[in-house]
Amino acid sequence: MPLPGELRGMSAGVIAGVIDRPARNAIVAILGTPDRTEGSLDDPREREEDGVRFNEKWIYTHLRRDPAGAVMRTVYWMRYDFRGTAVRNTDAEPWRPDTALVEAAASRDGRLPPLDRSRNPPLVPSTEYRPASEFTDKAGLGGGVQDKKS
Repeated sequence: MPLPGELRGMSAGVIAGVIDRPARNAIVAILGTPDRTEGSLDDPREREEDGVRFNEKWIYTHLRRDPAGAVMRTVYWMRYDFRGTAVRNTDAEPWRPDTALVEAAASRDGRLPPLDRSRNPPLVPSTEYRPASEFTDKAGLGGGVQDKKS
């Protein structure tokens, strides 16, 4: 049960000058998509690992640009809420808690980068039909019956 004034759910960012949990998109922007996941956003089963309760775990095994310089990272989620992260450099090492990812996410601008108008030109508003592709004959309209060739 949330306390009065406590933000819950998909909250992320900075609240009252204290770094809050990073958003899922911020983690993907920093690390990319995970190599493997266990559980899912809507998975009702909760698990616990190294003292962290979670329902979804993202596993990164071949990181090249990790904020902590680690090769492997696990990120724990409870629905939309970030629960924790751990890193290691080899399979032989134990997992160790890490805060570098949270700090990197807090220092990033949460907004999406601006669009490159040369690669994504805006469409001119129009009420006229704009075909998705050019067709050359009746068969290009679809729904036609193929003619038998003799």
